[in-house]
Amino acid sequence: MAEIRQKDWQQTGNGKLSAKQIRMFNAVCGDLEQIHWHGNKLHKDDWRHLFSAVAAGQRMMPGWHYGDGRAPGFIMLGKSSLSLTRSEASDAITMAIQLGDDPESQGIKACPVRWSNTVLMGMGFPEEIGNG
Repeated sequence: MAEIRQKDWQQTGNGKLSAKQIRMFNAVCGDLEQIHWHGNKLHKDDWRHLFSAVAAGQRMMPGWHYGDGRAPGFIMLGKSSLSLTRSEASDAITMAIQLGDDPESQGIKACPVRWSNTVLMGMGFPEEIGNG
């Protein structure tokens, strides 16, 4: 499997996200499992959905009417991470890294994420500096 180097994932344009962006996004979101989003434990896929929705612009819609008296509430629609553009993917990865480096910026009381070698190399650190 090819290593991710700095700027490999920092791509722009309306084309489909690249394989290197997919790998970096998955690695970053996997590492974010170390923190809780406002008290909620999220898994890698949850983090990908969250950042994809933020980067692509989520939309709020009326919820499902069950017909049994339950309030329909609202549904948030996002976008699959695999259908992000290169620019959206780069933005999502950047936001995820910023959250991991400074959780308190989003009101989350947690230590910064301890990044994996894949993420550290994607940020431009040499392989020897990796911590996991």
